[in-house]
Amino acid sequence: MEPEALSAVLDAVGKGVPADALESETLDFKLVADSPKATFALLADALVCFINAQGGTVVLGVDDKATVRADALRGVPTSYTLDGLRKGVFDRTSPPITPFVVERIVDGVRLVALSVPRGVMPHSNAAGLATRRLGKECLPFPPSQQREVMIARGQIDWSAEASGAGLEDLSAVEIARLRDLLVAAGRDHLAALSDRAMLEALRLITPDGGVTNAGVLLLADERVLRTVVPSYGYSYQFRPTLGSEATGRSRGTRPLLAALEVMSDAVATRREIHPLTISGGVQLQLTDYPQDAVRELIVNAFIHRSYETSGTVDIEHSPERLVITSPGGLVAGVTPDNILTHPSTPRNRLLTEAISTLQLAERTGQGIDRAYREMLRVGKEPPSIEDSGTLVRATLSGGIGNDAFVRFVGELPAKAARDVNVLLTLSHLRRDSAIDALRLAAVIQRPPEEAQEVLMSMAEEHGLLEPSRRTARKLFPTYRLRAETVAAMSRAITYRRRGVDGMDQKIIDHVREYGFVTNRTLQRLFDIQVYAARDMLNDLRARRILEKIGDARGGTGVRYGPGPAFPR
Repeated sequence: MEPEALSAVLDAVGKGVPADALESETLDFKLVADSPKATFALLADALVCFINAQGGTVVLGVDDKATVRADALRGVPTSYTLDGLRKGVFDRTSPPITPFVVERIVDGVRLVALSVPRGVMPHSNAAGLATRRLGKECLPFPPSQQREVMIARGQIDWSAEASGAGLEDLSAVEIARLRDLLVAAGRDHLAALSDRAMLEALRLITPDGGVTNAGVLLLADERVLRTVVPSYGYSYQFRPTLGSEATGRSRGTRPLLAALEVMSDAVATRREIHPLTISGGVQLQLTDYPQDAVRELIVNAFIHRSYETSGTVDIEHSPERLVITSPGGLVAGVTPDNILTHPSTPRNRLLTEAISTLQLAERTGQGIDRAYREMLRVGKEPPSIEDSGTLVRATLSGGIGNDAFVRFVGELPAKAARDVNVLLTLSHLRRDSAIDALRLAAVIQRPPEEAQEVLMSMAEEHGLLEPSRRTARKLFPTYRLRAETVAAMSRAITYRRRGVDGMDQKIIDHVREYGFVTNRTLQRLFDIQVYAARDMLNDLRARRILEKIGDARGGTGVRYGPGPAFPR
């Protein structure tokens, strides 16, 4: 903890607030024990707990239950020297921990702060017990979790380890597939090398000529693959409805590059397509499951799964939902609540790098954000990610996306249309009329300050939002869609009031003055495209506020006048 931050915390101790209320994932308070031996053991346990997590500080000499300052600041006897405390922890930890030790004089009372950074390797106390700080608790840190943490920190990479297989165990067909993908990715200089040189350049074989686990996954024939990686495999099943029997099933153990094609094609052949024309005559295809989102999640399922855990990558496909599951939980530190913004922590680093070199990951995005973006762009909910600890499940909702939202996004500047934070905000405001930075922070998985920057940019740079007058001067104002944005999004919005709102009133006032309104009139009034204006007219007609005048059958010049529900 920074000295200034620690000073601020110590200033609050005992002023009506017990010290334990100020403790956190990186701060703890302890009292001196009955003997130096017990005190050193107490500190060793606490610092092991911190170093195995995010690091932290233990302040010795504070009663964390007292609410009166004089009772809380108990102090540390001068017999406990800084070097003695440092050595006491060093001798009782494995590998030995040497903490940073600083003396603090607070209200004339001697306290000692002992700090450690996040560790490189797991540590344990003198009894061999390893713990890890989660929240304000020290919880057991068993070997299986230690390995996952070391994987997350890049200290262990199963995919880079030698598999025991040799070059003769690799498939000529898969090596040819690898060359084709390298050429397609613009890596012609690698594709032109000999087999051995190409695989060495990709680090798929070790210096002594052995094939890595990543090399086996990508290039070995099925017999060798099943022997070296018994847990490898995949399955696909399609159900015409969520509760019906599967009408299409397949299982396989083909090498990873071939498996990615097989699984992606299985979904693509059953996708539903809805053609859509947007402004300028541009043709789009709305699908129930956007291809780029599906491929991204399939690639992630194969390259980030645990190959040291039994189980296969499985896809369950129905018109209602698409579910992709893979063995092993998310890598330590990554959760469904931070998966969008957590720094990249591949479980199988070498395998991930090889896939990236082949640009298979680039084609489908270099992170889960691509799957989010592609789902949001078609007016659907983003993927739902669940982590059971032993299994990761990614779910896409079925059904064709919202054409009104697609048209709206198609008219946005490219910068906004590709920004996943902007799309998540707009998606939220389709269902809810207002949002502030505190609520948006959870949606975009960023701190409130960054969420506020997103809202301000959408308001000031893109002109999509506006702060409410009542909250405009607050640190985190409440934002809503501007009237023009609501008009442009039209049927994409689900919360709109069915009564007369501000936009309706503008149209009603125009009809009162001129006797009618047309599609072109609405385009000029609200600076929107023809399709959004059409949706507004259809909505007003459905509510019987307007009705068509004359015999014209279609076109932007058709006139609409007062309907039975037109305000008189």
